[in-house]
Amino acid sequence: MMKTTILLAIVLASLLAACGDKETTTATPASTAQPATMGTPNTALPADAPVVGTLINSLIKPPDTELAKLKAQNAEYKELAWEDLELPGQGLADIMKKYQPQIDAIPEGDPKENAVLEKMQAELNNAPVNPALNGKKVKLPGFVSPLEVDEKTDTVKEFLLVPFFGACIHVPPPPVNQTILVTPQSGKSISMGDMYSPIWVYGTLSTTGKHTDLADAGYQINDARVEIYEETEPTTPAKTGN
Repeated sequence: MMKTTILLAIVLASLLAACGDKETTTATPASTAQPATMGTPNTALPADAPVVGTLINSLIKPPDTELAKLKAQNAEYKELAWEDLELPGQGLADIMKKYQPQIDAIPEGDPKENAVLEKMQAELNNAPVNPALNGKKVKLPGFVSPLEVDEKTDTVKEFLLVPFFGACIHVPPPPVNQTILVTPQSGKSISMGDMYSPIWVYGTLSTTGKHTDLADAGYQINDARVEIYEETEPTTPAKTGN
């Protein structure tokens, strides 16, 4: 139905908790999003930056012989998919599927629709983390939403790791269990010029959540090693200002 299509198009963006001051921002879903034209900062993206809303999964290439060798070198870190951060039956797709029949049954424009959408939003914003991952050494690819930068060294000191490009900056954030607060090791972060690049993060995952100025994070990785994502997993640290 047209109504279903439109609702699915706005749920991932306009109904999740808005960034910073929690304002609602309408955008297309992560899989098809284009650069935002409203509510977007004046800072222009580099020409080689991903399209806003690009999922990290779309950039990951199938493993090959070289990649297998590199993975063996980092065997102590378990590679996670973003779906691993969700509990079975309580992920983003599950919650949307749960509420979609209720939304479809309500006439368009009926005030009851807003009540259902708000209920779904609250459930998304409180999506539980996976406790089995607490204390595990992991590696995860994603994108950077910077929280703090060091202008003296030209590096990112703290950021949110998110599964799609532009989250919290150009479009609203993903659910709390799809957001990780990362504090890199000294000399193991990325330069400010690499903020738009997809990255790998290595470290010990904590299921302790934390509120930030951009969004709530359900997970944390402290003393993380951060590297620029490549088609074959990188073996050298990202450029830093040190």
